[in-house]
Amino acid sequence: MAKLEYSNEALSVKGLFYNKSITVYVEGKDDPLFWDKLFNLAEISAHIEDVGGKEELDKYFNKIIEEKADFYIATDNDNSEFMDDTVNHPNIIRSYGYSIENSMYYHSDPIEKLVSDFCRKKLNFSEDFKHWIQDFSQSVYDLIIYDIANNKYKKGISIFGDNCYKFLPNQNAHNLCSTKTNQFIDSIKVNFTEDEIFEVKQLINQSEKDLWFFIKGHFITHALINMIKYSIRKHSGVTKGVTPDFLYSITVDCRQDWENRIDILYLVERIKQIKSTA
Repeated sequence: MAKLEYSNEALSVKGLFYNKSITVYVEGKDDPLFWDKLFNLAEISAHIEDVGGKEELDKYFNKIIEEKADFYIATDNDNSEFMDDTVNHPNIIRSYGYSIENSMYYHSDPIEKLVSDFCRKKLNFSEDFKHWIQDFSQSVYDLIIYDIANNKYKKGISIFGDNCYKFLPNQNAHNLCSTKTNQFIDSIKVNFTEDEIFEVKQLINQSEKDLWFFIKGHFITHALINMIKYSIRKHSGVTKGVTPDFLYSITVDCRQDWENRIDILYLVERIKQIKSTA
């Protein structure tokens, strides 16, 4: 059976059936809950619906740009500020970091609570977590450079991939192996000119964002899980399992102390820009 296609008008007013002011379309099933909390912070009543993948969401981009459809899209940034072909539009809202996970994983409190609960004692985990974020971000620097260059200059090479396993010294590690990372960079650098890499480095240096926000979100997930499991073993002597779904459930709510977080504050202010038309 052919998939039911809605008109632009029907897609735009879909939120009204849920007693919401506007309709927002997102890529996948992980996205609605994250964006719903941010729209609530911005005090905008929105029906948020996933469309089932990136290729489907691209069709909604075209409807907004080419057909002037009156609905909204909330999507991953994918380091789009560095791309020459990025489409900016008032109805398109992009995450502050590469993806929503960069913001989800950035705050130490839910991670600290998780480790403390598993260890049956209150732990001060924030400094350890902050150092891990800094160390991990620095170790990924070259991959960030080549990932941006790959997308900017259309090289067609997979840099980050779907996870970080191939860059870990072993499957339980929470930091990258510099040897594996350097070997990978050496294997792909022939595809890039020195000028291309230099230009991307200049763009990174001029940005106010922390390196953390340029890393593909799914690349971080398993390293963070391993870091949590390592911390639990360190403080309790016991090995515990942590799944990606569980990590999602404890990190998806980014509202704690949001007014002091540049990533969440940026998104709330960006969403508020549509309030006059909502």
